[in-house]
Amino acid sequence: MKLLILSDSHGYLFFLEQILQRERDADMIIHLGDGGDDLMPLAELTSGKPVYHCRGNCDSAVYGFPDFVLTEAEGVRIFACHGHRYGVKYGLQNLYFAAREQNAKLCLFGHTHQPFSDFDGDLYMVNPGPAGSGYYAVAELQNGEVRTFNRSLQK
Repeated sequence: MKLLILSDSHGYLFFLEQILQRERDADMIIHLGDGGDDLMPLAELTSGKPVYHCRGNCDSAVYGFPDFVLTEAEGVRIFACHGHRYGVKYGLQNLYFAAREQNAKLCLFGHTHQPFSDFDGDLYMVNPGPAGSGYYAVAELQNGEVRTFNRSLQK
């Protein structure tokens, strides 16, 4: 299963549309906030796929996005959030422990506008970077295993 991970599109639909077209074979999409409603005008590119949204610090409560998403795919438990409530600009310790508390194997976050990927032997932590600047991430999930890739339209 291919998971497309987006965050911080901030209304920049040009790059978001390019990402969705490039990764149209994704099976699931998670937007980590600060522009989760940006996917709405691009619905034809997400049609038929599960799409999850998290609420970022710049998102309106009008859309009712949750603060975090907890889901499972291919035997991989996924904890996804924007990250601002865990202070990710000052360190990842709070987020790390929140993901561990949820028994996650894949922890997704945004907010910092810095692509990031790390694996501690048990937990993958991924920040796709700002989709509004052409950054995103992909995770390949299969039989409880995870492979992650940070990508950019510029590369």
